[in-house]
Amino acid sequence: MEPIDQEKKRVEELTQLLNHYNYQYYVLDEPSVSDFEYDRLMEELQMLERKRPDLKSRLSPTSRVGGMIAKGFRKVVHEKYMLSIGDVFNEEELVDFDATIRRLTGLEQVEYMCEVKIDGLACSLLFHDGELDIASTRGDGSVGEDVTNNVLTIHSIPVHIEDKRDLEVRGEVYMSKKTLALLNEARKKTGENLFANARNAAAGSLRQLDSGVTAKRKLDAFWYYVPDALAMGFTHHSEALDYIASLGFRTNPERRVVKGIQAVLDYVHEYHDKRPLLDYDIDGLVIKVNDMRLYDTIGYTMKTPKWEIAYKFPPEEQITRVRDILITVGRTGRVVPTADLDPVRVSGSLISRATLNNEDFIREKDIRIGDYVSLHKAGDVIPEVERVILERRQEDVVPYTFPTTCPYCQGELTRVQGQTYCQNEHCPSRKINKLIFFASDMAMDIDGMGERLCESLFNQGLLRSTPDFYALKEHKEEMMLMDGIGEKSFKALTDAIEKSRHNDLYMLLCGLAIPLVGKKTAIVLADHFQDLDRLMQASVEELSLLQDVGGITAASIVNYFQDENNRADIERFRQYGLNFRLLNPRKEAKDNFFKGKRFVLTGTISVPRDVMTKRIEALGGLSSSSVSRKTDFVLVGEDAGSKLEKAKSLGVTVYDEETILPMLEEAEKSQQE
Repeated sequence: MEPIDQEKKRVEELTQLLNHYNYQYYVLDEPSVSDFEYDRLMEELQMLERKRPDLKSRLSPTSRVGGMIAKGFRKVVHEKYMLSIGDVFNEEELVDFDATIRRLTGLEQVEYMCEVKIDGLACSLLFHDGELDIASTRGDGSVGEDVTNNVLTIHSIPVHIEDKRDLEVRGEVYMSKKTLALLNEARKKTGENLFANARNAAAGSLRQLDSGVTAKRKLDAFWYYVPDALAMGFTHHSEALDYIASLGFRTNPERRVVKGIQAVLDYVHEYHDKRPLLDYDIDGLVIKVNDMRLYDTIGYTMKTPKWEIAYKFPPEEQITRVRDILITVGRTGRVVPTADLDPVRVSGSLISRATLNNEDFIREKDIRIGDYVSLHKAGDVIPEVERVILERRQEDVVPYTFPTTCPYCQGELTRVQGQTYCQNEHCPSRKINKLIFFASDMAMDIDGMGERLCESLFNQGLLRSTPDFYALKEHKEEMMLMDGIGEKSFKALTDAIEKSRHNDLYMLLCGLAIPLVGKKTAIVLADHFQDLDRLMQASVEELSLLQDVGGITAASIVNYFQDENNRADIERFRQYGLNFRLLNPRKEAKDNFFKGKRFVLTGTISVPRDVMTKRIEALGGLSSSSVSRKTDFVLVGEDAGSKLEKAKSLGVTVYDEETILPMLEEAEKSQQE
């Protein structure tokens, strides 16, 4: 009979005890031991594991305090696609959803599971033989990132379960409002940037390379879906949730099974009022058919299941005062008014600025300095002035007069197609914004050269025009005196600038900020002329023949290259050794359905829009942002809006993703042959 390994036995006892105490504290909120006793047991386990490293498991309670530093995140392919959820924004759309479900199932009344929609980061847990194997983010739905080490720091998540079958559980990692407040208070004391909201804080914390940082952020999670529940013998979603709760997973207590659409609407009304009282942010409610046997009958779209829907709350509105209206001038000379506001918190973010779009926007809403306005986040993201609170307008508040001269160069402002422009190419504001754009990832992609640094270098006189980027290495002493610039950062910056000298031609053309020439037009010009010197000699007539280059754009290009200051900048680029040639010519597309056709994308599709756009453009298609009579077809996804309506009114052909994908794949296959 083998002797009993007392240390191994004690490690197993301590592991079982600490996991049980974690469950009581973090899931049940019913601690049965004092913090002192818990810490004493944890220290004992740590001591034994240091003495006997062979006894330490990667799922040990001691691993849950973090400290491991990863080199990066390994990609994880989800065996089952992590679908997103379709949205509705009012009760009428919820009633329509219910009508569709009843029509598809033939039921007079449907049983639904109502749940709050946690505003966090979607996550998947895979268990093998009763132990946590992999935790991953949703990613794009098909491929996520392995964040197991960071998820282990979330104490409410079980790492050992009684069920030995392979099991996947999906849910949401989040940060509580209380934790966010404490975290921001600590960051404020150390001079760090504050997190705008709990979702951003949770997402950033879960993707830390140092799991010790994640541990300090005190994340939590709710689990709300078992993809294989039906195969496991459950017939109803509520049964699956009750089962994983019995295994130790933290499920949300606000969920409720209801019958019929009126009970759903009652739940919606209830949580309109309860939303601010919860200790975590929710951005809506999820309404899900409870009987999972109906799911295949109800069906799926390419990206979303049809048996569930997310009801999104109306944007949160706050009242604040317009202290001033500020004018900025961008790199193209476009004048943008911005409201300077009394700071107010909207949807978790402290807002003190909101764009006012243009002169017509201010005039139509009659926004005045000193007015009280209703502010909300468009799509819960962009701060937007909704309306003026006229009943609170003071007698001394006067109508706002839009400036007629540029506040930076005093040049005359000009109206063009509803927008206001400063036409002076040498306006200081335009120059600064040109510098910022030149260094951005939209143009020359100079890593480390952000807006603040560009402005500081401009104010120091070290960066006045775009060629000056390539002379910065000669100003090391002056730059080292600037805040935030050290030996390492100076070298990293000058290395990035050096690297940009070898960029492809289209990146330089984009960075020149030629009026009316964006990235797409820059690519067309680079593909056709293949050399900057050839482009500089082109006539308006020659340019006008190119795709996406009309007469006005052609004239703008010719005028740009005729300007002596612009030509002088280009000669300086030549002296600094910048590449003026096309490095990677695109293959001429073979004849196919897409070649030469102008298309517009609208709505949500199963892949990022820019990916779909690039695929069609590679086949010779021409993308556009707006629908017109010149549009050949519109590709629509979920929640397509006004562009779809305009396409119908103009008689433009409309395709959905399921129709276009086989055509796209066939054309791509032919292109490769």
